[in-house]
Amino acid sequence: MSRKTRIFLVILVLILFSGGVFFGTALLTGNLKFGAEVIIGCQGSSQISNFMGKPGSNLVTYNLFGQEVTVNEKITPFLDNVQKEVNDAKTGYQFSSIQTYNNRSKRGGGGKSLHSYGIAIDINPGSNPATGRGEVQTDIPQSIIDIFRKYGFIWGGEWAGERDAMHFEWYGGEVSGNFINANNGQKITDVTTTLDNLPAPNADGSYNWTLAATHPYQVKVKARGYEENNFSLSLSCFENRVSDIVLKPLADNIPGSISGHITLRGRSPLIPATISLDGKAVGASNVTGDYLVTGVSRGRHTVTAKILLFPSVTVSTIDMVPGEAISNLDLTIGQ
Repeated sequence: MSRKTRIFLVILVLILFSGGVFFGTALLTGNLKFGAEVIIGCQGSSQISNFMGKPGSNLVTYNLFGQEVTVNEKITPFLDNVQKEVNDAKTGYQFSSIQTYNNRSKRGGGGKSLHSYGIAIDINPGSNPATGRGEVQTDIPQSIIDIFRKYGFIWGGEWAGERDAMHFEWYGGEVSGNFINANNGQKITDVTTTLDNLPAPNADGSYNWTLAATHPYQVKVKARGYEENNFSLSLSCFENRVSDIVLKPLADNIPGSISGHITLRGRSPLIPATISLDGKAVGASNVTGDYLVTGVSRGRHTVTAKILLFPSVTVSTIDMVPGEAISNLDLTIGQ
């Protein structure tokens, strides 16, 4: 064995020994965390900041069980649902002390506390103490814990190591995209959506949903002339996902067409205009300004024309029926 190899092995052994000592000390002292970073798998400050905003930002005042607290604006819809269901449950539990935003580091180090982002809540610390690796002590009814979990909050009393019965922290993500015709890739604008059988917002063929990361959602998407699409949707915490939802046209949903004439300041343009359907480029007009878009799905659409540096012009169609041919949908650029 060469001298360089022996030196390398000695250094490697020292590194492994030092790591083992550090790990063992952290485990014995309770500084090694086994909380939501194991259950959910993400507590990196940059990851949280990318989704929630930097510590201390995007905060609002919110009335939580009769107390004015400061939280991140993204979690207010989830807190609305928590309060409604807790009140409906009529447990009689008294929320006498609620602590939320506090721009500080985690206890024991390891980055920013989730309180710094306004997404952590401490409830009645006096009767729900942090007991470390000891037995959890809490007076919070299980029904309330289950309601918080339903809307994205992990309970610190269930952590494998650092038990913190007062503590709830929110984990969620965001998913957005368009509703797309499986045959031609065009947007579908007239859509009805539900999450767990509750209405979910969408507009103009697009959606943007902020969801809890604690459970999968059952998504149902309906549109006239298309097969219903049902699927399960799960997000990891602080995820920003872009995902189009594709619908298959029924056999009688025959594509139609849109045509018209483009003018530039009232005259035929010298160069073709770019034509977009529902924000997606689909072709160009010819040298005389005429255009034709084929394979158009049923529903309401927007047609946009653009020439170089001139402002674009957009017009909307009527609610097209299957196989309809709309003509004379003219656009004038530069006026």
